[in-house]
Amino acid sequence: MRTFHTKVGWWYWMIIVILSSFLFVTFWFHELLLALLFAIAVIYSIEGMIHTQYIITDDSMLRIESGRFSKKPAPIPLSQITDITKSKSWEAAPAFSLDRLKISYRKGGTKTHVLLSPQNAEAFVRCLKKQNDSINVNI
Repeated sequence: MRTFHTKVGWWYWMIIVILSSFLFVTFWFHELLLALLFAIAVIYSIEGMIHTQYIITDDSMLRIESGRFSKKPAPIPLSQITDITKSKSWEAAPAFSLDRLKISYRKGGTKTHVLLSPQNAEAFVRCLKKQNDSINVNI
């Protein structure tokens, strides 16, 4: 089993700084309901960032964990992965950076994809290729 943590982009740090600033201001001016909402947003943001990881299991599955508060998607069998390409998409994904990898795979009879941003993309791709050398890589 191998675990890869998410890469965190500067824009995500800016979101946390902005939310924290609003939290401070609302707390300072005793707007407690707004302060509570901003505190929840800051906690949710930091928790998701810390706990987002991509796990390649010993039984040839890719498991994506994106925080304790998020629904865990079904694991992806490595044998179903067809392509890996670079992406800069802003599409919602369990990725905290815009340096993303688009993982295309077959699910049922259709082709779908997921966007991930592992800290060490080269090692992540090597690990996937080691278990399924038929993956087309274009990064």
